[in-house]
Amino acid sequence: MDCSGSMVGHNLHGLGGSIKPQNNLSNRAYLGMAQRNARRFNTTTTYMSKQLHRLASWRMEKSASQLLGMKLKAVSRDDSVAWLERMSHDSSSLKKFHMTSVQDSMARTSKGVALGETVASIPESLWITREGVVEDCIGSYVNDIDTWVALSLFLIHENEAKETQWADVVAAWMEYPPSTPILWKDDDLALLQGTQIEESVRTYRAFFSETYQSLDERFRDGVYTEEAFVRAACIVRAMGVGPLTGENLALVPGIDCLVHRRQGNSELSVQSGGLFSGEKSLVVKAIKAIGQGEEVSCDYAPGFSEGHVLLNHGKFDVNAPGTFAITLVLPETDRFYDDKIDILELQGLQASTEFILESGAPPPETMLAMLRLINLDNADAFLLESIFRNEVWGHVNLPVSEENERAVYESMISGCAAVLQTYPTKIDDDIALLNKMEGMSNEKAAVSLRLKEKEVLEATLRFFEDRMGLLESLEYYGDRRLKRLGLLDKEGKPTDWDSFFDDGIA
Repeated sequence: MDCSGSMVGHNLHGLGGSIKPQNNLSNRAYLGMAQRNARRFNTTTTYMSKQLHRLASWRMEKSASQLLGMKLKAVSRDDSVAWLERMSHDSSSLKKFHMTSVQDSMARTSKGVALGETVASIPESLWITREGVVEDCIGSYVNDIDTWVALSLFLIHENEAKETQWADVVAAWMEYPPSTPILWKDDDLALLQGTQIEESVRTYRAFFSETYQSLDERFRDGVYTEEAFVRAACIVRAMGVGPLTGENLALVPGIDCLVHRRQGNSELSVQSGGLFSGEKSLVVKAIKAIGQGEEVSCDYAPGFSEGHVLLNHGKFDVNAPGTFAITLVLPETDRFYDDKIDILELQGLQASTEFILESGAPPPETMLAMLRLINLDNADAFLLESIFRNEVWGHVNLPVSEENERAVYESMISGCAAVLQTYPTKIDDDIALLNKMEGMSNEKAAVSLRLKEKEVLEATLRFFEDRMGLLESLEYYGDRRLKRLGLLDKEGKPTDWDSFFDDGIA
């Protein structure tokens, strides 16, 4: 759907181009989405661009599709929390550790923890970092490659080592990798049809495959299979949480066992060792009182959607509010492009700006203002004159004219309706499916995700349909100006001449 060039993206989620069915993702959209996600696990934009330009019309290699397919994490007999529990007895550096794990491999408190108390403090000596990899026997071969690639190769190497410090925990990670859709089988992946992450999964599969093929030959032989590389890369990305991303990317045992909850009971931070110890620690601190045996949870990606968390970390909060990301784009073909982009930049916005629609909340006011600005035309275009430059943003934060407001509403209504048609199921179908499911599975995560997206779209569509019925009763720029001049009273009725002079306006 085309909204006068104003809204774009795969299923409205902001990947570039005009609104269209999700299978017609543009190259610009493809590159933008992959680059944004890649920054989450320390892939440089320059490197990604070089890789992705070669993938712009991506073609999945058969080997890449054959090697993928994991179910949700099964019970591990020796997960990373169990490994840390042993280390807490064997290492004097792990002094604060009040977590344990049970059959579900989720971190739980081994004692009651008060608000503000440390649940666990994991010293840097127990992290897997780039520096540690460089000091390993494969270090001389990974000096010049990106950190996430080096860490991935190190995991494969350690998975074959039987007597190293990391052997047990790495073996557990590789046997039970995160439940990201990148590793799902095709039947589970089909359940994501129409969702915002469907295309992202294909993009990452292709990117990982291309990256593997570009490695030195010694890392494309023996144990260094493409299957192992993709699995290891997903582990690295999934464990890049909070302070452990970007230049600080590191793998910290135990973090993978924290439960993802939007209203979690803990938060992560990196703290220095103080005056007499230079060693850093990753600290899990309680932001609520946590009873003994309760799950230790945190928000894996504040400000990002549940689809993003599922894709990047293999976790999903079924109780989180639904979200849907859209991007508004000011088309360069707009005859007032120069004026409009100047106004947007004064507000810290760009020609392409993403907004998040959230279940139970009205559309962001800034999004509505940008929509009105993009649709300013004809009789309303005078507001773009330089004399109004410092005032126009205040004007578009409120309805400008009935014509402009109608264009905004119609674009959103038609856009939401078009996207809803791309999903293979209806809301009632998904609700019925979820009612039959117990526990957590790939299927439940996929159905929950597409249900949340559809509910947000339906609510947004109804919001603008309801507003359409109010168009004649809204107060527009012209009315507001006449009121300021005293030519209309508070009820919008013309004032008489006597009051006009009596009030000192004339």
